Amino acid sequence: MTPQEIKQAADMLYQAEKTGVQCGLLSVQYPKITLDEAYAIQAALVAQKRANGARVVGWKIGLTSRAMQQALNITTPDSGVLLDDMVFQSGDTVAKGRFIQPRIEAEIAFVMRAPLRGLDVTRADVIAATDYVSPSLEILDTRILRADPATGRAR
Repeated sequence: MTPQEIKQAADMLYQAEKTGVQCGLLSVQYPKITLDEAYAIQAALVAQKRANGARVVGWKIGLTSRAMQQALNITTPDSGVLLDDMVFQSGDTVAKGRFIQPRIEAEIAFVMRAPLRGLDVTRADVIAATDYVSPSLEILDTRILRADPATGRAR
């Protein structure tokens, strides 16, 4: 993907979130999209949101179980950035129109006391940098259609 295509994809996702109208599958529009390009789209989207005042408050690691990785035909977890507008405290009311197709997943949140840096982070490093662990709920939402209307192809 070219830098312009990466920006266009990030813009599509941003507009889908703002309007509540899902966009088409990026894998149909960009059939040779790579994982690195997907992360570049994520980085462009986060940069756009930060330019509009959002703050980075944490990170997410997903698809950590082998069973889920096998179900999706991948071999590694994915990761994402958590922004301040993604965090709700216990007892908060979430506006009905805030999400397009919300779902809930039980998660484990690691609240960090120190940052993790480098490529050789060990389990002991994570434990040492962790302030506490807490149960949490993730509100999943998708800005992308689950299947291409023309072909029926799934994401």
